[in-house]
Amino acid sequence: MNVLIQCQSYFLHQQQQLLKYFPFFFSIFNSHTPLSPSSNSLQYHQQLSIKSLHQHTILFCKQIKLTTLFQRHQLIANLIISITRSKFLWKINQIFLYIQNTTKNMKNTHKLSPNQKTLQIYNYQEMLQYEYMSQQLKDQLMFIIDSSNYQISIKDALEIIKSENFLETHKALIQLRKTLSVLFFQQFNKNFDQAEILTNELIPLLFYLIEFGSTYILKLEATQIISIFAGGKSDISRIIFENGIVRLSQTILKNNHPELSMLMMVILGKLAGDSIQYRDCILQVCNLNRIISNMQLRYEATYVWCLANLCIGRPSPKFEIIRPAFNIFMKVIMYEPTQTNIKMMNDAIWALGYMLDGEPTRIQILIDNGIIIRLIQLMHQCNFVSILRIFECIFQGSQEQISYLLECGFLSQIRNILDPKSREKSGNMLQTFAATETLFKVLSNQYFLISLFHSLMGENQDIRGDALEMIGNAVQHGTNEDVNQMVKNKLIQSILGMLELSQIKEIQSHHLKKGLEILIKVLRKGEIRSKDRQNNQYFTLFIEIEGKGVIQKLLSSKQDDVAKYAYIFKQEFTI
Repeated sequence: MNVLIQCQSYFLHQQQQLLKYFPFFFSIFNSHTPLSPSSNSLQYHQQLSIKSLHQHTILFCKQIKLTTLFQRHQLIANLIISITRSKFLWKINQIFLYIQNTTKNMKNTHKLSPNQKTLQIYNYQEMLQYEYMSQQLKDQLMFIIDSSNYQISIKDALEIIKSENFLETHKALIQLRKTLSVLFFQQFNKNFDQAEILTNELIPLLFYLIEFGSTYILKLEATQIISIFAGGKSDISRIIFENGIVRLSQTILKNNHPELSMLMMVILGKLAGDSIQYRDCILQVCNLNRIISNMQLRYEATYVWCLANLCIGRPSPKFEIIRPAFNIFMKVIMYEPTQTNIKMMNDAIWALGYMLDGEPTRIQILIDNGIIIRLIQLMHQCNFVSILRIFECIFQGSQEQISYLLECGFLSQIRNILDPKSREKSGNMLQTFAATETLFKVLSNQYFLISLFHSLMGENQDIRGDALEMIGNAVQHGTNEDVNQMVKNKLIQSILGMLELSQIKEIQSHHLKKGLEILIKVLRKGEIRSKDRQNNQYFTLFIEIEGKGVIQKLLSSKQDDVAKYAYIFKQEFTI
């Protein structure tokens, strides 16, 4: 018989004697049956150190007259089962830390007396025996993990868990997790109405195993199953939430279990993504600083994704609650855009787009930390649409913040995407659509239009060129209302101002030609809008602000192509 069967057989015969001599150990030995949350022995067991547990075992062996080494090994083997309540199974050799100290002390044998040497040799032989038994236990449970590839139904898994069989419970949980991960969960999700009773019964049991399971594998497998369920129908999420997942997550986060904490983040993230109500309840109970303090580098992407889900949605959470996540997202955006980091960076960008809410103070935090420039650099590497969402938020900020965005190269990026040649080369229609949509969204923003038109007379030639291209795109592809909005915000005055400025300051000829081209298109739109030239309000405005004199000056321009465009303008509008 293998070691586990020997232990179980032994303790079946010894239960009455164990209860009589040592009630505490009786509850511990039966730890393959989950202890109740109120059990005093559980609390005491958690406080026991490995060394004191061994000492108690030796004392107990003497009390019930277990004198042979094999009988003591049987006792130790069952204690191993209970110890794994708080230790990962393939680290089970930590139970024998005191033996490792014995091994270390073997190097100092020459310093010991003959009696001490004899005792040390005896301890060393015990250590070898214990290590052998520990390896046997590990091998058996690893065999379960490797061989649990058969599918199992929720009903069958539920019956096995209720049976409280130590090995079969492990096997059933592993099988259920694998089954749900592959294909069974899809079928279960379709037939939820028939399986709801089973789920209502299973989820509380899984919660119990997560908190009080006798091995770390039980806790881990039960948590993974809950994380799979959390990605299903809203009814399943409701069952998980009502059974106290938020309270349980708090318990797990307080313990040093990185894998369990990570899986809890997956569950909370899915629930927060399912419902604003769940999100707000989680934020009320879970302190984000505590969550972030548990974040390990290997699970950083999962934590960032969970934090993102906790920060998105409308209405937005109070900023002071989610501020710690804001700082984490800024940090992540500065990472190198490697294949590993891109997904995490996209989650951070996506969340920031929701968190800004057009608040100038939050926008300024991004500017001060170099995030805006960084996002401009990442436009063709990270999620383009999410970055545009942040830029749209900035256009709701102050005049200075909008001007800063333009100076960082925003117009150049939009221009390149909307340029027909670039579009044909990249073939990314999603980016083109998103850029066009953003363009017409921001055209309704007065502050943006003021900054855009001011750049026509600014010192930066590159920004002027990008602004002209963007205005040209908007006039050509925009509606009559879009053009009317730009005219109201002094588009005609701004273009004439740039043309007049060329009389005293050198401005590139293709900028002047582009300005004349835009002016012609605007006046034509005015004709279409009024249905005749005489009532063209745009042309009337052009005459009132002395536009005719500006065109007359351009007719004598030393730049032939500029003079040619001015002549075309004069001929079309008979000025």
